[in-house]
Amino acid sequence: MKKRVRLGVCFCAVVLCAAGCKKSDNYKILEASRNQTLPMYESNDEELDSDKNALKTLEDVYTSGYETEEWKVEGVTKPAGILCRKEDLLIVDCASDSVTVVDGSGKVLQKIGREGSGAGEFRNPTAITEYGGNVYVLDRGNQRVQIFDENMDYVDEIPLKDFKLSDPNYVPGMLAVNASGVYIAGLSLRHSVADRYAQDGREEIGQNFLGTICSYQEQIYLINSVVRTYDKKSDSFGTTSSGPEWLFTAEGSELVEQCSLPHGLFITDFVAEDRGITCISVSGYSVFRIGWNGEYQETISRIDGLQDEEYPKISVNAQGDYFIAMPEAGKIFRCHKGRE
Repeated sequence: MKKRVRLGVCFCAVVLCAAGCKKSDNYKILEASRNQTLPMYESNDEELDSDKNALKTLEDVYTSGYETEEWKVEGVTKPAGILCRKEDLLIVDCASDSVTVVDGSGKVLQKIGREGSGAGEFRNPTAITEYGGNVYVLDRGNQRVQIFDENMDYVDEIPLKDFKLSDPNYVPGMLAVNASGVYIAGLSLRHSVADRYAQDGREEIGQNFLGTICSYQEQIYLINSVVRTYDKKSDSFGTTSSGPEWLFTAEGSELVEQCSLPHGLFITDFVAEDRGITCISVSGYSVFRIGWNGEYQETISRIDGLQDEEYPKISVNAQGDYFIAMPEAGKIFRCHKGRE
């Protein structure tokens, strides 16, 4: 059961001349993208050939010593984000519009928030991270990021851009923070959807980016989950997960390629560590590690149901255990080395 995503959404249709001798505005956008760090591809480009897909290589590989178990937390029914801290874990539950604090055994220690738009209230929170002793929660329904101190007392908030009129399908889903600001990535077929928010305002990062984001050692890392495509017959844009994927860093407003990754894995979230990047592949319903050179290292787990998720999240604790939050299934899984 491999999930293959191909979204064919026409959002800027242009009528071609009858003789076909004139390039459409959309085709000119495609041509211009070829000089960009993250280009668009024609829908029939050989780079999108399924034979290049790394799943054909990785699907029979399972050499990990990790064990996987469902990790139940009382009262959490739709875990949309998870954050491992030194002494506890924070789980964003978009069903109850709250953040639940638990210990290493899953025992509930504290619950913060309720539905609303006031300080410490949420509407469909979808991601959580920490930086500089503070906790940041992406409060998607209220179009903001809320900031809390380490005890989960409210500190401040950052309003996000409003795309309701120009792009009603825009979905912010990923969150990362460093000294330069708060970075948001999400899903859109009309706009660049990696943005930095800081005191000097909002800045778009790169072009044609649709993917996920994380911070590690003061650096912001990004992976494109899909590539944008152009269909000449319909003169329209779309996306596919069958294309190339890269690891980028954010340098100012630009994407800087660090390495290419195995082809077509549809990576929807990842964590960065000294030993590499540990990723969730929705297409391969698996959790696997890639080295900083982009080479595959090991498959940590295969979890049935990942292929049905849109934004599953991953976090790692100090012991090297990985926690996978699956909001659609309403489950959390723990991958560990079998110490218990």
